[in-house]
Amino acid sequence: MTPASIPPARSRVAARMLAVLCAAFMASQFFRVSNAVIAPELMRTLSISSEAMGVITGAFFLAFGIMQIPTGMLLDRFGPRRTMSGLFVIAAAGSAVFATAEGVAGLAIGRALIGIGCAAGLMGMLVAIARWYPPERFARLSAMVYVVGGAGVLFATTPLAAAADTIGWRGAFWATTAVTLGFAVMLFAMVRDAPPGQEVESTRETFGEMLGGVRAVCANRQLWHVCAIQFVNYGSIIAIVGLWAGPYLNDIHGLQGVLRGNVLFVINLVMLAGVLGYGVVERKLRSRKRAIAAGSVASAAILLVLALWPGIGPWPAAGLLIAFAVTSAHIMLNHAHARAVLPDHLVGRGLTLQNVAVFFGVAAMQSATGVIIGSFTVVGEAAPGIAYRSVFGFLALMIVISLLLYLPARDVEAA
Repeated sequence: MTPASIPPARSRVAARMLAVLCAAFMASQFFRVSNAVIAPELMRTLSISSEAMGVITGAFFLAFGIMQIPTGMLLDRFGPRRTMSGLFVIAAAGSAVFATAEGVAGLAIGRALIGIGCAAGLMGMLVAIARWYPPERFARLSAMVYVVGGAGVLFATTPLAAAADTIGWRGAFWATTAVTLGFAVMLFAMVRDAPPGQEVESTRETFGEMLGGVRAVCANRQLWHVCAIQFVNYGSIIAIVGLWAGPYLNDIHGLQGVLRGNVLFVINLVMLAGVLGYGVVERKLRSRKRAIAAGSVASAAILLVLALWPGIGPWPAAGLLIAFAVTSAHIMLNHAHARAVLPDHLVGRGLTLQNVAVFFGVAAMQSATGVIIGSFTVVGEAAPGIAYRSVFGFLALMIVISLLLYLPARDVEAA
């Protein structure tokens, strides 16, 4: 089916669904980073240590990762409508538990329930796109909704801080509970699992057949090639953009406070622009694999320059970090390649399997780079330049290795 052949009525229904799904994904993104804003208040009011705060924050990601494969099974068998609305009820319950918690255990349980509830935030949206739109529109649409939904991170900054100052962090999370319940109702009321008259094969599966589908996606060699690039790509982005870029600009180049924050803001902004830009690159090259490979080569080259240039100034360094954020922003193209090698009835399980690779990669890259920085650093002192250059070199090597593992994948020609 070509884009032009989609009936107008179906197109309008699909557009309304995407709006609701984007809003739900924004909520998932909000919850993902919300602790960063309210952590000082939590630690002060409930006498929580830094180590315990790490456990509380990590509970979301642990539960989220564990739920990926079960979520894929639910999405294929029961569809995005029931799966996402049901999970969002759990997220709302987790938000309520968090709002009433009096200690580490309650906060961690609340965050874990939120992580379970948000497990289908992105994957459910991608499954809905796969079912409602022709394959040639998947890459562009998934990139667009990712960028729009990604704005949820912004609500977890100044708006959440303002709400916490006005009604307290508990009041803010009670308000979040109500909003999340509202999203659950909207998802159930407005999302449809498939276009009218198009039944999905997996909706008739028994539990044994659902498990058989998991085995089938695990046996899909093409998917594992994509998983290789997914494991390293997003993990490298988060290791740089979400973790070490700030300390590097501070420790090595002396960028303080607002100035450093401005650079990081630009880095995150251009990364979102890069997600959309890769759709253009793919169409120009008429090849999904070549677009991903080109981005990987460029990202590794930029990191090698940072690793091998000890006397680089602050603004060239900032420029290279910004360039890295753009060239490495092909994560949604990776998702699109994964979807292209999956049969329709296994899309949910296949996409969530490669999303497990994404989150394991984030954990692995952050842990490994932390060990590298720590091996050169004395506690309480700024890390030396060799520490950061070693991280850049390590990540460049990992990108090259992941690219070599990815290259045997079957190519997908851009529409």
